[in-house]
Amino acid sequence: MPRISIITPTYNSENTLQGTIEALLRQTFSDFEYIIIDAVSKDQTLDKIESYIPAFGKKGVTVRIVSEPDKGVYDAMNKGISLATGKLIGITNSDDWYEDNTLEVMWNKFSDGVVDQSNSMIYGIERVWKDDKIFNVQRRGASFISESVLPHSTFFVSKEVYNKYGAFDLSIKVLADYDFICRCVSKGVKLEEVDVVISNFRLGGISSSYFDFYSDYYMIQHKYGFISDKKYKEYKCILSLKKIINRFMKKW
Repeated sequence: MPRISIITPTYNSENTLQGTIEALLRQTFSDFEYIIIDAVSKDQTLDKIESYIPAFGKKGVTVRIVSEPDKGVYDAMNKGISLATGKLIGITNSDDWYEDNTLEVMWNKFSDGVVDQSNSMIYGIERVWKDDKIFNVQRRGASFISESVLPHSTFFVSKEVYNKYGAFDLSIKVLADYDFICRCVSKGVKLEEVDVVISNFRLGGISSSYFDFYSDYYMIQHKYGFISDKKYKEYKCILSLKKIINRFMKKW
């Protein structure tokens, strides 16, 4: 069995997937499997994936492709997690990409003899891109979990953690990854940080909608006790007012 499983959900990703795949082919660590969960793309996504299979084969990497309808990106991720055979699982979206040594860095941390492999999640620094330019560098410690969303594209999670605490909650539209991290931490899972850039995240995914993002964010903050009932009601009221104003301004 491979040490690491990497999962990529895809749907009509022919214009961005190349960078994701080629970053994996450049990895300095090759003991991994690559699982692609495609939502029946209507473009050339699957053809592009299949064109890279020989290159992965030369690295000794097995590629598994599933193409079937799903209920959204988190459903695709859950399918990939259920298929994963590695001890450590990373998820990279079809418009994001890892640094060339990401898998080596994460496995070295996971296997350093200090990390509890049955009860840990490892994450690092996320470089954020907008319009092909560096927009920000996300560097948040575990102590920020009660205040802000951690850089989810850098997370590598023990398979045992998924087995014990489940995967992504499909009832949450855009921040099911944040909910998953908070759920695990509330159960005692340890967050282990590496102080290097792990992933490059391109703005423009499902979390880009302001109202959907903050609706989920406040709900999760309340769910795990980071904000009070009173604050949650206040935030929901403010968000509703902003929605009304936004609709009015668009009509005007």
